[in-house]
Amino acid sequence: MQSVRAKWLWVVLFPLACLWAAFASLRRKFYPKSRRYRSKLRIVCVGNIHSGGSGKTPLVKAVADHFSHEKPVVLARGYRGALSAKGAQVNLSQPNGSVLYGDEPWMLARQLKSPVFIAKKRVQGIKEIEKIDSTSLVILDDGFQHLALDRNLNILCINSDKSISDNYCLPLGELREPVTAIAFSHGVVLTPGSQENGYNQWQQFLKAQFPQIPQFLAERHVEGFFDGDTKILLDSTQELFSFCGVAAPERFVSTIRNSYPAVRHLQSFNDHHFYSGADVQKLINSVNSQSTSPFVTTDKDWYKAAPYFKRANRTLLSLRMSYKLSPEFWRWLEEKIKE
Repeated sequence: MQSVRAKWLWVVLFPLACLWAAFASLRRKFYPKSRRYRSKLRIVCVGNIHSGGSGKTPLVKAVADHFSHEKPVVLARGYRGALSAKGAQVNLSQPNGSVLYGDEPWMLARQLKSPVFIAKKRVQGIKEIEKIDSTSLVILDDGFQHLALDRNLNILCINSDKSISDNYCLPLGELREPVTAIAFSHGVVLTPGSQENGYNQWQQFLKAQFPQIPQFLAERHVEGFFDGDTKILLDSTQELFSFCGVAAPERFVSTIRNSYPAVRHLQSFNDHHFYSGADVQKLINSVNSQSTSPFVTTDKDWYKAAPYFKRANRTLLSLRMSYKLSPEFWRWLEEKIKE
């Protein structure tokens, strides 16, 4: 019965996916140049073609850290942030920053020395940044499909776990636009997944289909466990209870289990989930009441859930991860920015 249902679902969604792909291709090809805003600021876009879970945010952070001498500014959409439609600069003095600005911009602002702006309409956000500094390097987080804003450089992130053969657009697959859109990027960064052979498959595909576009590998680097800004050392045999609310929870789970096999994963919430006291209490109730073992989650989830754990007198840590990129990537990026 399930296979019949899946077959009918495929029959319904396939035509919609074809329409989506055609619309996305035509939109990119015929988008009027007169409607593109060209800023005097240097803009580096870090985007993707898959919906969610491509590893853009760690790459944004890595680029901002590497070019800290350039005084970079990060511009993000601020997904699910209350001020996204209006646009705003992230203010770290706000007690409910994740709600106002979105979880990822709030996390970036807390961890970077760079200013972070949010704006659903990126052109509006760029104009606000121009008022402050006309020489900044702007890192545009998730703007590959935002054609209204012209940019100097497009870096495309591809999660190596994503299947090359399952190349359908939404709503049947996960593609925001057809894979042919890769041709509009200046470089591709393959981000680490949970499958070992994903890198090789994507490398071969990109080399065959887009030989003119350089590709680079990002290696996952585990910085350790943190309680806010404080690093916490744990024994590898330590029992841990994990949960997360990200687009690719399997990557988080596999990473933590590599070093802490005793971890027990409790729940994977939807991406960008806003935690409530009831959510946290349910997590606490699901473990042995006598256990004092810490809970662990991702950085962006920590900022949203930590206050509730503190009220319950329980420890919540974040597993902080970053990317290591090759010297070739940084040389390529520095050259492109100089151009």
